[in-house]
Amino acid sequence: MPPLYRRFFLCGLCLLLLPWSGACGSNQSRDAAGAEAAPGARSYGQALLRTGLVAGRHRRWLLFADTTRREYFRLGRTPREVRAWLADYEERIEDHQTLNPDSVQPPPPAAAELRGPPPPPMVTLIRLPNSPAAKALARRQAIQLMQQLQRAGLLTAAEYRRTLPLAMAGEFYSRRNLLTTFNELARAAESLRHSRGLPPMLQQLGLLSKPETERLACDLRTGLFTDPVDLLARLPHARIFSRRQYPAAGLPYLEQLHRDAARLVPGLQFSNFRARVIRRDEAASCPSCMGAEDVLVQLQIGSRQYAQRSEWHPGYGLDGRNWPTIDDSKFYGIFNQALADQGSPYRLMFIRSAQARFTIGGQQRFGLWCLTAPQAEAIDTLEFSGLWPEDHESFRVLPSDTVTAALRAFAALGFLSHRSPAQRTTAEACLRQVRLIAREEVLHSVPGRVAEYHGYPQYRSWSYARLLNVLQKASNGRFGPNQVRDGCQHADGTLRFHFGRRIYQSALYQANESPDPRLFQLVQRALREQHIPGKFYQVSATLAQSAGLAVNYVFLSPVQERAIRQKHLLALTDPTLSDDQRYAQELAIDMAADSTFYGASSR
Repeated sequence: MPPLYRRFFLCGLCLLLLPWSGACGSNQSRDAAGAEAAPGARSYGQALLRTGLVAGRHRRWLLFADTTRREYFRLGRTPREVRAWLADYEERIEDHQTLNPDSVQPPPPAAAELRGPPPPPMVTLIRLPNSPAAKALARRQAIQLMQQLQRAGLLTAAEYRRTLPLAMAGEFYSRRNLLTTFNELARAAESLRHSRGLPPMLQQLGLLSKPETERLACDLRTGLFTDPVDLLARLPHARIFSRRQYPAAGLPYLEQLHRDAARLVPGLQFSNFRARVIRRDEAASCPSCMGAEDVLVQLQIGSRQYAQRSEWHPGYGLDGRNWPTIDDSKFYGIFNQALADQGSPYRLMFIRSAQARFTIGGQQRFGLWCLTAPQAEAIDTLEFSGLWPEDHESFRVLPSDTVTAALRAFAALGFLSHRSPAQRTTAEACLRQVRLIAREEVLHSVPGRVAEYHGYPQYRSWSYARLLNVLQKASNGRFGPNQVRDGCQHADGTLRFHFGRRIYQSALYQANESPDPRLFQLVQRALREQHIPGKFYQVSATLAQSAGLAVNYVFLSPVQERAIRQKHLLALTDPTLSDDQRYAQELAIDMAADSTFYGASSR
């Protein structure tokens, strides 16, 4: 064989044997050299065995994973792929699965074409230690795993330094949890590295000068930022919050947290700070949350009194002391209410931390950023920015005076006639504890006047019989059907009920996602024939406070309906209209509004 061809042949042979040359234990130095030359193409099989990341008894499973072409079992050739495989390996050990390559049977060809690899589990179960000794053991195991990953070349020195404090603080309680978290944090860091459009956008919005923009762009390219919330240290009117910077005791923590948030916007300095932990109302929209605790914060800004009710989460520190936390994504709403009252264009926006999102154990870390609506919308539209302001509904918060005026208007219409003076005072106090974005939400403090009809997931199926019962309560008994026979539970059928001395029935579609409009045509006809003044109206879906499918209805007399439309208190929808008719009606209203606007502009 000519020398030139012999050289090409030997080079090709070396490339074929390189991935498992170290796995056979013949040349570990060549394995390290190969990793330095082409880390994306190396095999980590030998390194996993050498560092103990894979037990020796599972050598055959590792060899199968490193050589198989089946994607679901493949080891991978990059640190992220290998860490994901290790997380799956740890899960198999936790579930006591037999790691035997001979037990893996290839699917039939037809099934393989139709069905891809099994999807990842939707829920990851983490076994939390429940004793100081177990917590200490979990921390030692997390640190040991990090050291093993670093020795295997699966963790850079920067990643190790960044994650070691979390492991020391007890944020990881299983090897699988730590491996999964590494990949999630790496994905967040990669998103930041590719956010090339973010710096010029910040400069265009007037948030950074040109030198600051150039320096931020350079630092993003080099991977200096690994968590979106860290960018707030470079931005004006922004701050990073961490629970461990505050006292462990609840009241000092809450007061200092609110004072730091208020400093982001001039004019939000407050006085008369008070806070107390309260039990959740048994009538809360989440039945499974009963027994939990909330915290009620009260303070004064200028001459106005403000209140905010937020979730209160019990926690613990490494020393065993209580370390409670407030809902970090909601507590600042009290200041957005004050900004709405002042007519300010600014709102505090929540910035989620990737580190806090993918770790457990009380690592509360987040950011707040004071922005205008155009600024928040512009940043939110950037692809791959990694820095997304949340809670855009804060810009729609109703001023306190608007809420009070709506409550008084509903009282004048008789919506509070069934409440005592003390109950009215309580309802008004409850309104000050939440942030409202629509006038109809005021009616949530007036139980009995708005009927909320629940579907999935509270009930497995819709029921016209249950809906009629809801409508009866909404009308305060004026609409009282009886002997209801619902033949539309599982298919299209007929609904029949008695009202007055007459029988009413109609063919209806099965109520899956929304009730058949013919039901309300039947109900409205029954009211008219029984000489009962008033109609049922569907109100805005913003009234639905519970998760899942819910529709809201209100019964109004003609006088109430005229007053509500004149004062724009509620967005009323005729439930007798089909979806197509409702869409056509809304389209006609929008076209009329556009015509009026452009006509005025031309003049």
